[in-house]
Amino acid sequence: MKKSDSQTTESERVVGLFFGRDERAISETARLWGALFMRIALNVTSDRTLAEETVNDAYLALWQRIPPDRPRNLQAYGSAVTRNIAVDRVRRERAEKRPETVCELDEAMPSGVVPAPDDGELTRLIESFLRRLDKRSRAAFVIRYFEEESVENTAKRLGMTPGSVKALLHRLRRRLREYLEKEGYGI
Repeated sequence: MKKSDSQTTESERVVGLFFGRDERAISETARLWGALFMRIALNVTSDRTLAEETVNDAYLALWQRIPPDRPRNLQAYGSAVTRNIAVDRVRRERAEKRPETVCELDEAMPSGVVPAPDDGELTRLIESFLRRLDKRSRAAFVIRYFEEESVENTAKRLGMTPGSVKALLHRLRRRLREYLEKEGYGI
């Protein structure tokens, strides 16, 4: 019997345990493919604790998805589930660590565009956009998004109310988006 035939047989056997709601399905999955799932999770997260949590979440996801899903190759199916959970976890972690100002500026990006950190074209376009603004608008934008001051501190520095600063920044983000689109950024 070839290795691929034995893997298929093992996969079918373990999927049968899942369909029978036999808890040994998890321990058998861990015994057969746990090390592989851990390598996948570690490669994505680069953090042992996060990888272990990811693999445990993958086992739970397999338990919840099988049935109704009936994968022909549980190794491949479980690997994909593990990878997807790891990627989602890393994205969540990064989003939580992103400054509020970066999240606000995301809405100024043309739809579907994710700028690279060293995007010279974007830098040039933002500089050009800022040169076109009046002094107060440019100051509000720079204080909030480059100096990363709170809305409240920005308002104090400019002698404005926080509500006025929020409204101004919202209009500026919308104008920046329109400007970037007009200039063909991200197309």
